[in-house]
Amino acid sequence: MHFKDICNQRYSVRSFLSKPVEQEKIDEILDMVKKAPTARNNQPYEILYAKTPAGIQKLTAGRDSFFGAPLVFVICSIDEKRWHNRQSGREFTLQDIGIIATTLMYAATEVGLGSVYVCAFDPIKTKEALHLEGLTPECLMVVGYPSDAAEPAPMHFDRRSVEDFAHEII
Repeated sequence: MHFKDICNQRYSVRSFLSKPVEQEKIDEILDMVKKAPTARNNQPYEILYAKTPAGIQKLTAGRDSFFGAPLVFVICSIDEKRWHNRQSGREFTLQDIGIIATTLMYAATEVGLGSVYVCAFDPIKTKEALHLEGLTPECLMVVGYPSDAAEPAPMHFDRRSVEDFAHEII
């Protein structure tokens, strides 16, 4: 599949089949994610995943619905690898996390799965439920085979024109 096709096909799936995701597909996704760039190649992330009902149940401490998906990734920042830009002083770890999450989303599409990026969850309760030390849950990626009822949200197709957001510096 070409990247352009992946970009055109991907949408936020909010209805999944209960069909388990094969470990080979999980491994393939994670192999693609490990190649994603991060600032200074710092790789300030850890990824946990739940693929059993018991594992997913633990995640309900921080969010009550995963749209019936059989697989949930928890993308965490590593506290000791958080970094600040020398010029601005601003922290940029979340930009790296965004790159990782986006790569995971597109990798899931590449292997024939649907996904939805979830930031509406309680990271403190998730951290406590998973007994995490030195990691901060930053987002969840809910993944699986889309159900027959899955379809893009109406606003999915509302896109700004390139001329509206891209401007040449002269």
